[in-house]
Amino acid sequence: MKAKRLVIAGIGLAALLGGAAVVLDQMTADTPPASSAAPLARSGPQTAGASAAPEATASEGAGKEAPASPEGSAESPASAPAGREVLPPVSATPSGLPVPSPPAALVSAPLPKSASAQGKVVDGYPADVLPFPEGTVLVSTAVSPAEGTLQVAADAIVGLSQDSVTGHYQQVLGSRGFWSEPVPAAEGQRALRFGRGADSVTLTASTTGTGGTRFMLLGTLHVAAGG
Repeated sequence: MKAKRLVIAGIGLAALLGGAAVVLDQMTADTPPASSAAPLARSGPQTAGASAAPEATASEGAGKEAPASPEGSAESPASAPAGREVLPPVSATPSGLPVPSPPAALVSAPLPKSASAQGKVVDGYPADVLPFPEGTVLVSTAVSPAEGTLQVAADAIVGLSQDSVTGHYQQVLGSRGFWSEPVPAAEGQRALRFGRGADSVTLTASTTGTGGTRFMLLGTLHVAAGG
């Protein structure tokens, strides 16, 4: 009786094992091969190239310099190209000779009243500024003030040549800072203009019948020289 039970149990175990084998066989048959379950992996060089591309792009971007800002147009010594020297800015400093002070006035206030005289020096005539050559015979003299200036006039005759008369006034007025230049004159006459700032004197000379010189002076002198 016991042996019969063992036989039946063995048959049942064999049936279970056979059914399990059938199930496993079916599962194996339904499972696709491993080669078709996943795509083929790329070869080593292709994978390396693909992974290196982003790194190369990043390194190229890092190597490029950013464009210079327009605000920084002035190059600093640190940013100057090799071989080029950038000098520091030079601040402009005023230069030049000082302006000379105006010369001293030749006449002073109060100015004389308008007047004229025949054959003599009128009161107020600046004889120290416009002295007459020795031996001069006066025909007339006159003065006329006007807003800080004194106009003077003289008409005289002297037994000297034109060159002597003009030389006399060039020496006298030149010592006071006047310059002189010739100006147009009538035929047979000689004229010089003397100037110093705004002060001016005009000398006109002509030869008399006796060989002397008749000359006339016309001047404008300022109380403040150059004013």
